[in-house]
This record gives sequence, C-alpha cells and structure tokens, in this order.
Amino acid sequence: MQKVRNLPPYARRPVWPAYLVAAVCFVLVVVTASNNLALTSENRQLQSQVARGTRRTSMLSRTLALERTALADLENPQARHYSSGDGQVIESNGRLYVLMQGLAMPPHGRVYQAWTVPRGSTAMVPSVRFIPDAHGVAIVALGEVEASHTSTVAVSVEPDAGSKAPTSPLLLDVGLE
Repeated sequence: MQKVRNLPPYARRPVWPAYLVAAVCFVLVVVTASNNLALTSENRQLQSQVARGTRRTSMLSRTLALERTALADLENPQARHYSSGDGQVIESNGRLYVLMQGLAMPPHGRVYQAWTVPRGSTAMVPSVRFIPDAHGVAIVALGEVEASHTSTVAVSVEPDAGSKAPTSPLLLDVGLE
C-alpha cells in the first residue's frame, strides 16, 4: 500500500487561479453572446434594407421601361394626334396618351382625371388621375386601355380619390377615329 504524504499548507497549489480562469471564461461567453445578438439584429436590419432596395430598384426599372416606351411612342412618326384646345390625345402602337399644356394646379383636394369611352358605348369609364408639373404640362399614359377599343378620351377636375363619372365640365373631349 502506498503511503499518502501530507504536504504542508505552503506547498499546496492555490485554487484561486482556477476560479479566475472560470470567471474570465464566463465573461468571454457573456461578451460573445451579446455581440452575437447585436450582429444578428444588425444582419436582420441590413437584410431588410437590401430587400427594400431590391424592391425599389425593380420598381424604378419598370418605371424607366414604361417611360422609354412612352417616349418612343410620343416620338413615333406614325403616331396619330387628336387635338382639342390646349390638349391632345396621342395614339401610338395601340397605346393612348393625353398631353395637356397650360394647366393650373387643381384646387386643394382635387385632381385631373382622364376618362375613356369604349367603342360602341356612351358611358365614360374612369381612368388615371394626375396633376400637371410646375409648368402646367401633363403627359399621361392611359395604360389600361387599348386605342382600338376606345372612341373618346376626356379630362375633368375631380376629387382626390377620383369619381365614377365626371362631376365637372370636361376640359378635354376628343373623339378618336
């Protein structure tokens, strides 16, 4: 049998370094966990910003494509122009556009609203609402209607939310051939 030696108290190893190492490890775990939470939150925010940016880029891309199409249509030498007063309706590649000049800003709570009349009908169908630019000019694409199915295009001043039928005199009333 082996003899167990009793060491004097000054020869024993102290225990406090092990506690110190454990405390340092605990502090490292807490700091690392809090940094991880902060980085996770920041990552979510950045992903959300990227998603918003992607949606905005996509929307701007579609808008630019529509504006290019409108510009090409308006410059098309085969485009048909139907004039009336300070406005005209332009038919190009099966699409319709309203071009108006000298428009005043509508009163507060009011907008300009375009109207179309389908061929073979007498009822006006509400179309887009718009306001002119600072120079009183408005170029509006009537994207939801086909020129071949439309007999008349009109414009009136309506409430901001639009109307189901014109509630004020027509500022533009153009029949298409």
